[in-house]
Amino acid sequence: MKKKYFAILFTALVFTGCSSKSNFYQLHTNDHVSGNRADRIKQNVIGIAEVEVAGYLDQPQIVTRLNEGRVNVHEEERWAGSFPKNIQTVLTQNLSKLLPSYTLLASPWEEPVSDRYRIYVSIDRFDGDQNGTVVLDGRWSLVDKEENRMITGEKIRYIDRGGITLDDMVATQSRLLDRLSRSIAKKVRSRL
Repeated sequence: MKKKYFAILFTALVFTGCSSKSNFYQLHTNDHVSGNRADRIKQNVIGIAEVEVAGYLDQPQIVTRLNEGRVNVHEEERWAGSFPKNIQTVLTQNLSKLLPSYTLLASPWEEPVSDRYRIYVSIDRFDGDQNGTVVLDGRWSLVDKEENRMITGEKIRYIDRGGITLDDMVATQSRLLDRLSRSIAKKVRSRL
């Protein structure tokens, strides 16, 4: 009798575990970013360092803001991969289109290529609230590795309003990454 009970209990637990359905999201480049990227490595290489994000964001679940001091971790709504890596990939793709005379590589890379310049991005806040307001708060810098000095950088705080669904929030986050990419590209063009 006990064996039969445990078999039924085990089967119920297995099927219960299989019934949960997670939704997966990814940040994306915006198609209106102009420029084309040749796959050939150019002489001017800029590396994009691994993006640092605040601890509360560095997890597979999507996080939204309930108020200034409270967040909601959505257990069934997840990033399709690493959130910091997704940000780095989108920035690299956007900047590759915006700076066609440079080769932009996401660190680490396997090619035997050396980058003289490297872009560092650190994000303190990148979430949305129930009203559709998304905030990107952090800083970035462009460093000359050979001279061991910062060339330029800035503290950023971008706010944009989108829709109230998680799909809308992710689209708004992608727009803010586009805005950040354009700001970085403008500074790179004026400084290098």
